[in-house]
Amino acid sequence: MATDSQKLNSLAQVEHDHTEYRKRVAAYADGSSVSYEDTSFVSGDSPAALDIYTDLGRIGHDGYVINDGTGNFTVEISFNGTTYGGLHTIKNGEILKLTGLTIKKIRIIWVTNSSYRVFVV
Repeated sequence: MATDSQKLNSLAQVEHDHTEYRKRVAAYADGSSVSYEDTSFVSGDSPAALDIYTDLGRIGHDGYVINDGTGNFTVEISFNGTTYGGLHTIKNGEILKLTGLTIKKIRIIWVTNSSYRVFVV
């Protein structure tokens, strides 16, 4: 019968590639992406609810939100489509990188007139 340390060693061998001496990591390079743009984001457009899961066909993991306008807006990210994290204020010219996240929805909330671009893979 295998001991606990032998069981763990066998799991570790599956996780590591000893041929190339590297740890396997998930990569989301299936070629699909989704983008959104509003060149005139005003109060009547708020909140902009971007449904990444529906539009991409899966959960997003990387991307960015760019403020191209003169004003500010806030961004919230949801991993499950109902619960959102903290408000992130994005000012003129700033980029919010969405690296290594679980992204089901993004909500952009107007603060002052602006414009934005969003890209998610």
